[in-house]
Amino acid sequence: MVNELDLPEAFRRRILTARAGERSERARWLRDLADVVATLAERWGLSLGEVLPLSRSYVVAATRESGEACVLKITPPAPDDDEFPAREALALRLAGPSAVRLLEVEAASGALLLARATGGSLAKVCEDDDDRATELLCSAMTGFWAPTGLDCGLPSLARLEDSFERFDRGPHGVSAGGKDLRETLAEIDSGLRDLRATAATARRVLQELLANRAPAVVVHGDLHHDNVLEDEARGWVVVDPKGFAGDAGYDTGAMLYNPFAYTEGVLDMAPLVRRRLDLMGGIVGLDADLLAAWGYVKAVLSLLWDLEDGGLLPRDDARLRVVSALRTLI
Repeated sequence: MVNELDLPEAFRRRILTARAGERSERARWLRDLADVVATLAERWGLSLGEVLPLSRSYVVAATRESGEACVLKITPPAPDDDEFPAREALALRLAGPSAVRLLEVEAASGALLLARATGGSLAKVCEDDDDRATELLCSAMTGFWAPTGLDCGLPSLARLEDSFERFDRGPHGVSAGGKDLRETLAEIDSGLRDLRATAATARRVLQELLANRAPAVVVHGDLHHDNVLEDEARGWVVVDPKGFAGDAGYDTGAMLYNPFAYTEGVLDMAPLVRRRLDLMGGIVGLDADLLAAWGYVKAVLSLLWDLEDGGLLPRDDARLRVVSALRTLI
């Protein structure tokens, strides 16, 4: 058995924050992770480098025997997780030319081997020129989308309704203080006086958008500045897809409130949101009203997912300010 990996405590806690039925499986995943990494490194001929920032997967830079720079990504088991490797791998196979290259898949281990983009993310461009970052992100976005049928194996965007359904059934999840969702919501001073009414509006808007039956494409599902990386050979490439099939407009929502390090310093989000919507509409060829509607849905869903994971909503959360800015546009 290989010595246990030195993992940040915050990463361990995040992995173990799961539904009761998954906790023991995830604990076993953490315990066995070092052996899995060593086995895959030997099988794929990898020299391992630095561990990259960890969120919900173990990600480490590597080099193949050929000298090719790559990334080993291993995700814990979660059958319903949007990031489950088999779904991510399928999305990358079906996506257009701006998707990062998928090199190897080991489904049993939840592992992907991906080509490594050695440059930084679009978040660094945003600090200097937000309009330029928006244009680059939209170009990468259109390069990711590829026509597909709703029977391609990726879930339909209609699955997003499940999140509203879970919220409506609340309380669910616990906050950092161990309180259930109703107690958590009662303590939030966010500027949204009734998050349940906001969620109900977002659900209605989603249903109307889905009824449009737009041509289906491979949808990333979380396409923002930090998921677009600069590659020396290929330009800007898209990483970490959740993987859906449906209306391309959904992918334009996450960029309205990202990157957080930039938007948290923007006190009045309305001018920024309007400018980004205008730029996006001209590049991706979608109506600004449609983009605003998808942006509203995406921002509200992101808030609900944070609550479901036991998080709290800061009063100045950029998503709350984006929801407020979009409310008059939908």
